[in-house]
Amino acid sequence: MKILLPVIGVRGDVQVFLALAKALNNEGHEATVALNKKFLKLAEYYGINCYFLEGKPDDGVHELQDIMRAKTTMEAAKLGTNFFFKGVREQTKTLQELCLGYDLVVGYGSFGLAEADKANKPFISVVIDPTMAEKKFSKNMRLNMGLIVEKIALYFLMGRKYEQFRKEIGAPPSNKSKNPLLILLPMSQHIIMESDNWTSRNVISGYWYLETPSTYYPPKYLQEFIQKGEKPIFISFGSAGWSEEDNISHMELLFEAVQRVGTRAIVLNTENYAGEIPDNIYLIQEIPFNWLFDHVSCVVHHCGLGTTAEVLKAGLPSIPVPHMIDQFAWADRIHSLGVATQPISRKELTMEKLSKAITEALENSEMKENARILGHKIREEKGLKNAVIAIESAINNENHYYKSIDTSQMEE
Repeated sequence: MKILLPVIGVRGDVQVFLALAKALNNEGHEATVALNKKFLKLAEYYGINCYFLEGKPDDGVHELQDIMRAKTTMEAAKLGTNFFFKGVREQTKTLQELCLGYDLVVGYGSFGLAEADKANKPFISVVIDPTMAEKKFSKNMRLNMGLIVEKIALYFLMGRKYEQFRKEIGAPPSNKSKNPLLILLPMSQHIIMESDNWTSRNVISGYWYLETPSTYYPPKYLQEFIQKGEKPIFISFGSAGWSEEDNISHMELLFEAVQRVGTRAIVLNTENYAGEIPDNIYLIQEIPFNWLFDHVSCVVHHCGLGTTAEVLKAGLPSIPVPHMIDQFAWADRIHSLGVATQPISRKELTMEKLSKAITEALENSEMKENARILGHKIREEKGLKNAVIAIESAINNENHYYKSIDTSQMEE
């Protein structure tokens, strides 16, 4: 089966789709990822067929930095919606052409859905935020009231714009579509649970991991730094990171916090940093997490889905510093599970708060044990295998219409 996987966003979003494409190819399918040309080398590194979409290489990064600066949730939502529609309109001509040559489209949220409907192709949605799961009215009045509010908000935020867009390109209205056949949630059932008002089209598969190729070899100086003393901590705030003008001040804050604790740190910094780097700090712009996490003691991170998944699999305690949108929910969740310190909002991050949280993560034996146990459970999940089974089961239904998923095939 020829499968097209269109995705917009930053590295973490793209990596999820590359992992799925690789798993589909391993099962005999022909998967192609349509992505920003910035990530072409990454896709090629993993031997994945790709097609680059229009747009600037830094598309997504600047928009996310603007969202991080938003003063209110509504402002952030509007900026996020504008970013989505910018991508939708820029890519629609390319996606319309691509969809004609594939049997199935697996898109990021609703990215590619209208184009798949126009081409009369089945579409499966991948969502990285559990609040975006498909919902129905139930016997729970509290959930029903929440669903009404959500539907009204979504309609005014993007519903009208999206229906107008579908009309412009000649796609049928959303209420005439049989898509999506399936909503895949690439996350662990140990972390989230189905809500009573979820529909049967939602499938929690388990996390999707992109393993480091056997040819990877870490930089010599990084290995030397790791071997110099006790395990360092790792700090990463994702590929969006800080804005360039904020980078110096935030790096100094991180350096001071690590110095106060008296530990060492490897810091992922996507911007060029020209300042002085202390001896107990190692800066790096690119590193496979599943290799690195065998060599660190805890992780300070923004709680994006991909990074959170890697930290949890490694069985490491977290210091959550959420920036925006779903990251706050992930931060609260892992804290409630006892594998992370109290979250510190990016806007409230100080040297004192960060150093205190790092100390807690390094010294709290109960948190370390909780993280170790949860990591063992997550490593036993087969997220990608479950996702492939779900996709194949959905497509095998008569007339490409989703009726049920044979969950008996899915591994615990």
